[in-house]
Amino acid sequence: MTVFLRLGAAALGLSAVAISFTSANAESAWEFKVSPYAWLAGLEGDLGTVPGVPSEEVSLSFGDIVDDLDYGLFLFASARNGPWSVFFDGSAVQTTATEGIGGPIVDSVEVVSRTSNLAFAVGHSVAQSDQYNVDAYIGFRAWWLDNEITVKTQSATGLGKYTESSDASWVDPLIGIAGQYDASDRWDLFGSAEVGGFGVGADLEWSVMAGATYAVTERFGLTMAWRHLAVDYEQDGIVFDVTQSGPLLGATFRF
Repeated sequence: MTVFLRLGAAALGLSAVAISFTSANAESAWEFKVSPYAWLAGLEGDLGTVPGVPSEEVSLSFGDIVDDLDYGLFLFASARNGPWSVFFDGSAVQTTATEGIGGPIVDSVEVVSRTSNLAFAVGHSVAQSDQYNVDAYIGFRAWWLDNEITVKTQSATGLGKYTESSDASWVDPLIGIAGQYDASDRWDLFGSAEVGGFGVGADLEWSVMAGATYAVTERFGLTMAWRHLAVDYEQDGIVFDVTQSGPLLGATFRF
């Protein structure tokens, strides 16, 4: 069961949305932000990454996921000009879990899980001042899941090893709202909420986030946030019905 509890752990490198937003006025030039970040989140829900194999209930802490983590790459970027904004959010995660069986035929099972997603959205301010702005946005998030299971047999059997793979991809339309408030010369507070899927890709995808950025310099800041994400996808034997919550830590560059 341990193997299946860890199947799809890579899928939790989900994309956090909109780490920070700007408050430029309508006459300003484009302002850009780039934020590499880490999401220290756990995972709960149902995962079924092999068609024909029943889904498994999972409950993993961030530490459980890190034990099997090969790499995790997360990046958010945004641009604003007056009331208009665009943002990109992408992630790529891979985990490898190995379970020793030690049976008369099967020696071990190795599961390599890769998950990546990419979001793009366009927003427009519905409320704005020199100190704050509130944006409504619309966009999409594309998902790619890839899993490879290798069964290694005992050398005495002469069977060698057997590899089975599965994959899934889909695109979720998104709508959301995000806000930013300049609390002081150093601190920016921000939050966002979005919903998507609507049966086009996943049956439902939604997330909420709140956090703050501390400006170390005019061009560089440290970002801290908390985010909760839920995704409900099931098609062709692939089940990805999970929630993920945890802190976000990042660095924000402005230019």
